Amino acid sequence: MEKIRVASEQGMGTEMERLKARHDEIEKRLSELERHLSLTPDEQIERSQLKKEKLRAKDRLAQLSATLRKAS
Repeated sequence: MEKIRVASEQGMGTEMERLKARHDEIEKRLSELERHLSLTPDEQIERSQLKKEKLRAKDRLAQLSATLRKAS
């Protein structure tokens, strides 16, 4: 049973690393877009989609973190 818990925690850790990396990528792109004086309609859509994805990543990171805290 301990092996299953450890493997599960490692999987969550890997997902957390992936999500953090993606969150950082999104943050970088959003910063680039914010430097523009005005955004094209496509850039406005991209910005909106990136903000939603960033929020989903943040929410998932919070879920995984809470799960890991409970498991410890």
